[in-house]
Amino acid sequence: MNQRFILGLCAVAFAVSAVSSALAETIVGGGSSRTDCIVTFELPGANKPAPPKSPKAIDCVDGDAACDGDGLRNGECIFPLQLCVNSTVPSLTACTPDSVDSAVVDHAIDDGSDKRFDTDFQALQARVDGLGFPSSSDSCTLSSAITVKLHGPDSSNVMKKNRKTLKVSAQGSTSDGSARDTDNIKFTCRPEGDAVYVPTDLYTGTFDRINKQVFQQSCAVSACHDSESSAGGLILLSGAAYANIVNVAPANGAASGDMLKRITPGDENASFLYRKIEGSLLTGYGSRMPLGRPALSPEIIELVRLWIIGDGTLGPAPASGWVTGTDQ
Repeated sequence: MNQRFILGLCAVAFAVSAVSSALAETIVGGGSSRTDCIVTFELPGANKPAPPKSPKAIDCVDGDAACDGDGLRNGECIFPLQLCVNSTVPSLTACTPDSVDSAVVDHAIDDGSDKRFDTDFQALQARVDGLGFPSSSDSCTLSSAITVKLHGPDSSNVMKKNRKTLKVSAQGSTSDGSARDTDNIKFTCRPEGDAVYVPTDLYTGTFDRINKQVFQQSCAVSACHDSESSAGGLILLSGAAYANIVNVAPANGAASGDMLKRITPGDENASFLYRKIEGSLLTGYGSRMPLGRPALSPEIIELVRLWIIGDGTLGPAPASGWVTGTDQ
């Protein structure tokens, strides 16, 4: 099974277990009122526009238990969502469902060409496919999670709002005949309070910070070190990265011949991954990383170096915990 898909399901399970007790709002996502019953959504905390209008989106402050599924001030909002087909919700008076033949979630296929591919959308599509088509009245998926991470932090540790847009296109029929229903839902996450987030607000330890701030943003992407591409035999997805790099020989023949490991605990100069991001490359070592993207900042490179060296309490390259000097 696709590892990115497995990770998406893990995120779903976490959000479902932690979601607040807020009642789900039924939203239709736009389109004609005569086709709205083909696909609807159950979204706890849906709040935009404000009552008495019917909500069509969700706008949430990080950590607000009324709309953020994990209820934590941690730099992201988790939105539990169910997609339903052939809805008989009483408010949809202009639409009487008959059958639904298909429902397609945009940006749900990881084919290496879609720069907007999203594992949340992939997981939702898998749940939609599980409904079976043509589908009977009032069929809903299991709860799926849409996660929106805040932008940042910047050099002052300030985070900024971020949003995702979910688009679903469905084909089916109503009492009026064949119909198409295209829905869009905006999910917005805003920083809480003064918007200043220190590393301990966002990560559980030094390696978790490197994993999320470096690997997931710059390396574990399509055509690089995700489960589909695994360039150089290296996967840097969350849950796989540590075992793939620490004390593991690189696929690069020149570096392997020089006795480098991807990460050699306690020795950054013998750590091929560090040398790739820092830029001290010998002939045959290949290009600086991340490939085709801006070089990492000196502060982030130093973060990686400090983690490799470790400290007297945790030792070199620890899997968990905060290495001295990396929590600021």
